[in-house]
Amino acid sequence: MRTFILASGIVTALSGAALAQYSGPSETRDDNKNTYAQTTIADIVANPEDGMHVTVEGMLVRKESDDMYVLSDGTSEIAVEIDEDDFPNEPVSETTRVKIEGEVDTHMVRDADIEADRVEILK
Repeated sequence: MRTFILASGIVTALSGAALAQYSGPSETRDDNKNTYAQTTIADIVANPEDGMHVTVEGMLVRKESDDMYVLSDGTSEIAVEIDEDDFPNEPVSETTRVKIEGEVDTHMVRDADIEADRVEILK
């Protein structure tokens, strides 16, 4: 019985360690899945590629619904889906420059948009 309890404790300790996640910087890349290519909205609109990771800078010129905004970088405009938990804690207006990292989503019946993973206010 003691052996079973000891073995269970070791297994529990090891499985807990396997669940730990490192959240600091990393040098590893996973087929560019975590790399965002700097681009313009005009390039995305002209050649949208579903799932492409992009970084765009511009201004959120208007809000279309609860989590949909229109981003303009001076070359074109694109809809951006920004979840509340990805939105900056600082006020953002149509004159605030932002950097958005996210994935391009293509659709059958409407234009491509970007699903934001991160929104940063540029100073």
